[in-house]
This record gives sequence, structure tokens and C-alpha cells, in this order.
Amino acid sequence: MYGSRIIRVSAILGVLAAAFAGNAHAQALRVVVVPGLQAHDLRTIAPRAAVGLLVPGAGPETSARAAAASLARGVVRNSLRGATPSGPVRIRIAQSRSIPNGGGFIVVGLPQGGAQPNDRRYGIAVVAAGFRGLLTSPSTRIPGLVSVADVAPTALGESGKLGSQEEGDPLTALEALDRRIRDGNSWRTRTTTWLEVAIGVLAVVSGTAAVVGVAAMLLANLLAGALGIGTGGGAAFLLAGAACGLAAAWRRPRGGALAALMAGVLAAYLVSFELDERWVALSPLGPSQNARFYGISNLLETFMLVPALVGAALLRRRPWAAGGLALLAFVTIAGSRFGADGGGAIVLGVGYAVLVALLTGAGRRTLVAAVAAGVAVVLGLLALDAATGASSHVTRALRKGPDGLATDLWNRITLSWDHLTANTGTIVATVVALVILAALVARVLALRLPAALPLALAAAIAASMVVNDSPKEVAVAGAVLYAAVEAFALGPRSAAGLISGTVTRKGTVPTRARRDSEPSGQPPPGTVP
Repeated sequence: MYGSRIIRVSAILGVLAAAFAGNAHAQALRVVVVPGLQAHDLRTIAPRAAVGLLVPGAGPETSARAAAASLARGVVRNSLRGATPSGPVRIRIAQSRSIPNGGGFIVVGLPQGGAQPNDRRYGIAVVAAGFRGLLTSPSTRIPGLVSVADVAPTALGESGKLGSQEEGDPLTALEALDRRIRDGNSWRTRTTTWLEVAIGVLAVVSGTAAVVGVAAMLLANLLAGALGIGTGGGAAFLLAGAACGLAAAWRRPRGGALAALMAGVLAAYLVSFELDERWVALSPLGPSQNARFYGISNLLETFMLVPALVGAALLRRRPWAAGGLALLAFVTIAGSRFGADGGGAIVLGVGYAVLVALLTGAGRRTLVAAVAAGVAVVLGLLALDAATGASSHVTRALRKGPDGLATDLWNRITLSWDHLTANTGTIVATVVALVILAALVARVLALRLPAALPLALAAAIAASMVVNDSPKEVAVAGAVLYAAVEAFALGPRSAAGLISGTVTRKGTVPTRARRDSEPSGQPPPGTVP
């Protein structure tokens, strides 16, 4: 009897010890919230910790309640979707007015009060063995920048947790990073507007100038990100791109040189992701850093449709070269280890399918079948991307089968609608841009002009309006870029030709106007695509 009691007590103690050990493993690090904590408040613990800037939510707004819910659950929900994040609470959180002593904890700053703009970053530090310098996050891929959803996996010691890298003066690095993000967000809209105006002007001057100008602006955007150009830096790369476009109109480059330029733009972005992902992430046209942090933003993706489609059209007589450029565009924009824009993969698939179908003279039924086949090929490539361990919202949906893919698509559509209806200005700008784009496309169709390239771009923009969640940016930039590509493809028969009065009622072009628009030694622009 005595021995059996010893066995029972030992078993109970063993169970309690296992439970205690399981709880200890479940949350290896304490999480302490100090409301309003800023990066400069971490000065006392920076020498023995890894520090960073915490983004408290996703979307244009956040609040104390939403940030706390995201922190406890390890998930974020775009503020446009309304409700705060739901699901099981994964970690215990303590509140404090100051940074605690000792070690083995994560201290986090969160916003205070109700709804407010999600444009402020807070301090975060991990005080534990193995953490020194700047925090690194698989969610942001930017050293020093952390998503609120990264805290729970770190506290629990799970995959996807934060890491760290050495930095001589981490607080100074965080200050510089915060300034770059703040400046980028304050200048992005103005810079984009200047770009669109410049491209529209170039389209009136010359279609070649407009297309080369877009390529030059994309390269200048990448250069600005690599050099860390701050406030007002968009003006420099705007002027550089416009100047290159005007120079191209003067020199009239041949088709092979233009195709090489388009491929070079795509290759430059692909290489930049391998060298330093911050070049694109913190570029003037890069992500806003409040919902998406790295890779190709929806705005940048729209601009990159020009080199992707124009380059393939110029190489149409060399199918293998055109296919190689299309694959380069797909990997650059949609590869999860590079641009990571899963929606961009579908946009490219639709654009290329329409381009190939129209260039081969396919009818309407064949065109529909080509688009369906293009989307199927894209989904296959995304599945292959996912099979290698890569991850994006599309690859995650693919792993869930057809239901997961349909759910993800519906979520993208509803989120795009939420963005569109966020305010009156967004609605007006989007509707006006779409009306202009539709009018230009309808005119080309009515005149039965050979416009495979611009129509492929229009189809890609239409797909982007569905699968991406930036309707205003896509619609406005898409309308301007369509005018540029149409001017390049059709010369005086384009929107620019309509402005200059060289388009006749039946869509014919006066001989002199056609001759003046043709680069020396090249076929007429209307035959390019």
C-alpha cells in the first residue's frame, strides 16, 4: 500500500511538472506592453537587447483595442474590414508603465485611444539570450521593422519568430529607418501624380518617349531606393525619367534596343531583391509599410506591366525570347522570394494571354480560352512556387484547394471594394480614370485598329482591379499607362494622335503624319505589336 501511494504521488507530480514545462515552452518569453513606448525609450536596454520599430496594425487605421487583439492572437486584420482580429488568444500580456528589469521578456509599445491613422511605429525590444542589435522579421524582411503579428510566435518560440542581426548603433539605424518610411508615405501620392502627368505629356510628344520614360522612371525608382533618397527624392527620378524619354524620342531607338531595355528593367528589379530587398521596399513607389512591407506593391506592379508587355510584343518574332522575357517578368513580380505579388501573377497571365491571342488573330472564343489557359498556367507556376517552400497569400490559398482559392479571391474583391468606397475622393478618381480608359479602349475597338498590345494592357488592368486591393492607384496609373502604350503601338492613331488632330473618322492616318511618326529604318509603329 505504501509503495502504491508513492507511485501515485510520483505520477501526479510528474503530470504537474510536464504541464508546467509545457506552459513554459508555450510561452518562453514574457510580453510586457508599455503604452506609447517609442524607439528612443529603449536606450537603457538597447545594449543587452535587440530593438526594432513595431507596426501596430494593418491598413490605414489602428487603435489600442485592435493592436492589443492582434498582439495577443498573433494575427492582423486590415482596418478596412471593420472588426478587430478574432480567434484564440495565444499569449499572456502584462501591462506596465515602464520597462521591466531583468531579462527573458519582450517589451512592446502600442497606440493609445480609439481609431487613429496607422502611420506611427512604436518601440519593441527582445531582452533574451541570442538577441542583439536590430530585430529581423520574416513578415517585413526589413531589418529593424516588425509586425505586431510577429510577437506571439517569438514569445512561444515557434517558427516565424523574430531574429536579430548585429548593428553598431541600432537606435540611430531605427531613427533613420523611421524617417525614410515617414518621408516615403508623405511623398508617395505627390510623386505618383507627377509621374503620371509626365508620362501623359510624353505620350502626346511621342509613344516611344512615353514607353522609354516609364522604363527610365522605374530604373530611377530603384536607384532612389538603393541610395536612400529621402524627402522630395521622387522629383529627381521623375525628371531623370522624363529626360530619358525625350532623349529616346529624339534618337528613335530600334526595336531590339527597346526590347533589351524592357528586359533590363525587369532583370534589375530581380537582382535587387537578391542584393537588398530594402531597395524596392523603401523606394518611392514601394509598399506603404502599414499592411505590406516588401516586394512589388500594386502601384509598382501596374507600372511594370509596361516593360513586361511591351518587351514581349517587340520580341514576337522570336517566341523563345518573348517567352523568356515573360518568365522573367513572372519571377520578378510574382516570385515569393522576390516581388511576392501573387495577384500580379494572375494579372500577367491575363495580359500575356490576350496579347498572344490577338497577335495570332484569334476569335472571341479562342480569346476566352486563351485567358482561361493563361490563368491555369499561372496557377500551376504558383503551385510550383509553393511546392519549393515559398509563401504568399495566393500560395497559401492554393494549399487549401479550390475552396481556399475561391475564398481568397472573394476576400481580395471585397477588400478592393472597401478601399474603393473608403472616401469620396477615391471613388471619384477611380471612376473618372476607368471612364477614360474605357473610352480609349472603345475607340480603338470601334475603329478596328491593330491594337494587340494596348488591349492586352487594358485586360491586365481590368484583372488587377479584381485581384488587387488598390483600385484608385491601379485605375489612375492604368489609364495613363494605357495612353502611353497606345501612343507607342499606334502612333498618330493613338490618344496622342487624337489630341494632335491626326486621326481621321475612319481611323486612317495622313501620309505625312505617318511618315513623321516612323523611326528611321523601322516599320510603322502600328506594326510593332
